[in-house]
Parts: sequence; C-alpha cells; structure tokens
Amino acid sequence: MKNPTFNPMKIAVLGSRGIPNRYGGFEEMAAQVCPLWVKEGHQVTVYAISDHPDKQEIVEGVRVIPIFNPEKTMGLAGQFIYDFLGILHARKQNYDIILQLGYTTSGVWSFLWPKHKTITNMDGLEHKRAKYRGLLSIFLKWSERRAVKGSKLLVADNPEIAAYLRKFKKPIQTIAYGTEVVPFEFKAAELLEQFDLTSKQYHLHIGRVQPDNHVHEILSAAKDSGETLVTIGDYSTRYGRTLKGAFDHCRNIHFLGSIYNKTILNALRQHSLFYIHGHSAGGTNPALLEALGCGCFVLAHGNRFNGSVLGGLGGLWLQSDQLSELLQQRPSKEILAQQQELAWERMKNHFQWKDIAAEYIDAFHEIGK
Repeated sequence: MKNPTFNPMKIAVLGSRGIPNRYGGFEEMAAQVCPLWVKEGHQVTVYAISDHPDKQEIVEGVRVIPIFNPEKTMGLAGQFIYDFLGILHARKQNYDIILQLGYTTSGVWSFLWPKHKTITNMDGLEHKRAKYRGLLSIFLKWSERRAVKGSKLLVADNPEIAAYLRKFKKPIQTIAYGTEVVPFEFKAAELLEQFDLTSKQYHLHIGRVQPDNHVHEILSAAKDSGETLVTIGDYSTRYGRTLKGAFDHCRNIHFLGSIYNKTILNALRQHSLFYIHGHSAGGTNPALLEALGCGCFVLAHGNRFNGSVLGGLGGLWLQSDQLSELLQQRPSKEILAQQQELAWERMKNHFQWKDIAAEYIDAFHEIGK
C-alpha cells in the first residue's frame, strides 16, 4: 500500500543514448533506476537516439522517446543536434523533473533547460581527458560552467567530483553509480576453454580504448611481465588500431574485441586473477563497480577517484613498470577469497541500484519544495 502522502512525479531523463543499455555508464544507470522509479508509481521517460538497435516504446514501464541522431553522418556535431532536439521536445512536456546526464555536448543548450526543475549529473572531469585537448578542453570547461548555471542541483557520482564542484557555489549531492553483486559461478570450464584460458591464470582488462584509460600502459605491463592478459574493448578506432598493431605480436595478450554479453563478461571477471582498471579522468566508473560486484581483485590506476571507490581494496599503480610488478604477484587462495568477500560487502553497502534510485527520488523531491 502506498504512502498517503506519496507524490508521483513525471520524470524525464536526457543525455544518454537510451535503453536498454547497449552503450555505457549513463545508459546502464537509466536502465537500472528508471524501472525502479516506475514501480514506485512515477511516470518516467527516457530519451533515446533514433538509431538505437532496440526499437521499443516501453521498457519495463519506462516510456522511450526516439530523437533524430545524425551522429553517423556528422560525427561529433550530430551529438549537439541530438541534444538540441531532445531538450526542445522535453520543454513542451509537463515534466516535474528533468535529469540531464552529462554536459559534454548538451551544455551548449543549457539556456533552454528549465532551471527550476533540472538536475545535472556532472559525470567526470571531461576537460581533463587526454582525448580532449586544446580548444576542445577549453570548450568543455565552458560547457561545464554553462551546465552548472542552467541547473538547480548538481549530482556528483564520486566524493572527489563533489569536492571539485564546490567551487561553483551550487547545491551538490553525491549519488554514486550502482552495480549488481554477482555470486561466484564455478561452472565456466567451457567458456574458458573457448578462449583458451585457465581459471586464475590470466588477467583481465575491460574498457574504452582511449589514452586517459591508460590502455597503452596496461598492454606494456603485460608485455614486459609475460603475464597472460585478456583485453576487451573496441580496437577498431584509429588509436585502437595503433595499439593493437604495436602489441599484436605478443602471444600472451589476447584481443577479444567488444563483448556485451553480461554472462560471459562476469565469468571472465570472476575467473581472472587480477582485474586491471586504467580509467583516470572520470568519477565512479561503472566498469570498476562491475568488477568489484564480481568479487575481483582489482589493480587500478592510482588516482583519487579509483582510490575512493576501492576503499583500500586491491592495489594501485601509476606507471606500467609498477603494474608489471603487481601482475607477477601470486596472492594465496585465502587472500583472494578475502578480497572477494570484502568487495561484495562494499558493493552491497554502498553501490546498490535500489539505494541509488531512492537517493535520486529524494533529490527530486528536495528541489521541488
């Protein structure tokens, strides 16, 4: 029975590529929390790119509105058009809350956001990413300020991001991403055999192949250590092709390309000895949470964002030689089991989707007062 004081809201989510998730962190968040909001009695709409592979009007009770996306023909400029058309549509609806995910291209149109009901998830420090240099970095700093100005509340997914955002003198709430806690699956022999792998005899890397994710350092560490590395990601980009060309001769490095099947990914995570995480410019990275949700022993790039998420678990590195040394370590079964239990406990206590969904609803009610 619902609380008699319950106040249902009409919520719109912009800035992702839509649901179901076929892309990344924002899409996963929308796919997880929006159905939970619907179950609580709220009306929820997610805006999606028109060329999303899943053409569904309703996903678990969430309305999905496709918006024209010319990105394939126009490149980055197409993202600006997608964001522009999305906010124009949203402005004509009677939404109580607009949740804007990110500002990389949408910040340009922040003067169109209904400020009194817009909450913006500020994501990571986009202007510090290695792929955005020179004029792009300057633009992203400007876009960041525009997004702040156009929002009533800022959401930081990591305490370190919240600390950075305090300079804007704007209301801030820290709401992390969530993850699932995946019980250990012992029956993965056929899968491992398919990839010619042995449980706990390989290391795993999953992530976007870009400079600020330190993929080059990870591949170099595997090469120097001679340790077996499985790397999953899109190496078809120009940067990816360059890296693969430089390390493809290393027989201990397995390039598996892009894999989206969660069952396969979780099995590979749980049977790896070390999970390697190189992200450095974001806040709470979903891939890191997913690894911890699988109980992985994580070796993460030693920046303050990753350190905040790990909370003392795993190991940290800054240079490829440091990572190379760590990869050659062989923790005992007892230490591996302890790390697994502590990782699961940390995810259960701090990064559960039901708690994340509730924190957003509390934030929505707060700005509506």
